[in-house]
Amino acid sequence: MSILRIFFYILLAVLGSQLHAQNLTVSAYSRYALGDIIDNTTTRNAGMGGLGVASDNFFSINRANPASYADIVFSTMDIAVFGQPTQVRTDAGENRPVTAGFQNLSFAFPANKGPVIAFGFAPYSTTGYDIFDSRIIELDTTYIQQVDYQGDGGLNQVFLGTAFKTLDKKLRIGFNANYLFGNTLLSWDYTLRNTDSSLVTGITPTSIVRDVYVRGLQGQVGLMYVDTLNKEKRTYIRLGATADYSLNLRADRFTISNEDTVSASDLTRIQLPSKFGFGVMVHQLGHWSVGADFTYQDWNTFQYFNDSTALGPEFRIGLGGEWIPNVESFKYLRRIAYRLGVYMKQTYILVEDEPISDMGVSFGFGLPTGRSGNNRFNRGRSSSRLNLSFELGRRGSLAAGFPVEENYARIRLGINLNERWFVRRVVD
Repeated sequence: MSILRIFFYILLAVLGSQLHAQNLTVSAYSRYALGDIIDNTTTRNAGMGGLGVASDNFFSINRANPASYADIVFSTMDIAVFGQPTQVRTDAGENRPVTAGFQNLSFAFPANKGPVIAFGFAPYSTTGYDIFDSRIIELDTTYIQQVDYQGDGGLNQVFLGTAFKTLDKKLRIGFNANYLFGNTLLSWDYTLRNTDSSLVTGITPTSIVRDVYVRGLQGQVGLMYVDTLNKEKRTYIRLGATADYSLNLRADRFTISNEDTVSASDLTRIQLPSKFGFGVMVHQLGHWSVGADFTYQDWNTFQYFNDSTALGPEFRIGLGGEWIPNVESFKYLRRIAYRLGVYMKQTYILVEDEPISDMGVSFGFGLPTGRSGNNRFNRGRSSSRLNLSFELGRRGSLAAGFPVEENYARIRLGINLNERWFVRRVVD
C-alpha cells in the first residue's frame, strides 16, 4: 500500500470521528462575537505564515483568494485535519487542553477553456468555554455569588466558487458564495452561597440557557494580477486583493430560564463586518516563493442581537516563503517543499479597551507522494502531496495584564490529490 493511501485512510478515520466530536476549541476568548473564526488557508499556506491573498496555488485550493482557482492545473481534492495542544494560563493556575478536528474538504475542476469551479465544506467558527466566577456580596450578611458561564457549538460553511483569467491571462478574477449555518448553546448558572459554601436557604439556583441558530449567505470577491519579472528564469510577481461581505445572515435565539420556565424567542439579522485583504508574492516556478499578506476587518460594526460587548478593529500581517531544491530530482529530499513564516494579529477582542494580540511562527513540509522525479508543470502529470504545517504561537499575555494567556502548537495534516479527470481518449 502506498504512503498516499495510508495517510488518506488516516484522514478519513479522523474525519469520521471528529464530525461528531467535541468542540474545536477550549478558549475563554471564544465567548466573543461568533466565537473563534477558523483560518481558511490551506495546509501549505499555513506553513508560510498563513499567506493566501497573493499565493501561487497551482495544485491546491486556496479559499483565502478565490481568484487563485484560475491557476489550478488538475482536478483537485484537498482534505485536512488539525490538532492543537494548548497551555492556558491564568493568575489562578494553568491547564493543558488538547483539541482536534476537521479543517476542510474541497474540490476544484478546471476546464480546457472557461472558468474553474470549486466547492467544499469547512467549519467557519467554533465556541467552547467554561468560565467560573465568584464574588462577595454584602446584604444582611456576607454571601458568595457564583456564576458558571458555558459555551458550546459553532458555525459551518459550504462554499461554491469560480475563477477565470482575462487581460492576456495576467488578471485573475474569482468569486465565492458561502452558506453559513449552525448553532451555539450558551448557559449561565447562578448560585448564592454562605461563607461556609452551603446554599442559602430559600434561594433556588438560577439557570439561563440560550440556543442560537444562525444561517445565511456570505460573499467573497478576489483579484490577482500576475506579471513576469524574468522570463528566462520563470520568475513572476503576484499582487492580490480580496473583499468579504455579509449578504443575508439571520439568527434565531431561544432563551429558557428555570426560574419561571418561560421560553422566549428572538429573530435578528447579523451584520458581519466587511473584510479586506492585500498581498504580494514573488516566485520562481517550481523552486521558491516569498510573500507578504495584510488583512483588515473592523468589528466595531458587528451587530448581534442586543449584545453590547465592545469589539475593535482586527488586522493580520503574515510573512513567509517556500523552497524546493529541485522539483524534478530523483532524490526524494530534494523534491520536498520546505516552508517557513511568521504572523502577527491584533484581534477584535478588547479587554479594558486593550486589544488581544495573537502572534507566532510557522513552518511546514510538502511531501511528494510519487516515488520518482516529476515535472509539476507538465499538464500530463499529477503532483499530489502530503502537507504538514506547524504553528507555535501565543494569544494574550499575563505579563501585559490580560486575564488569560494561551500558548499553543497547532498541527495540520492535509493531502492535495491531483489527477486529470474527464479526459477524452483518442484512438488512431
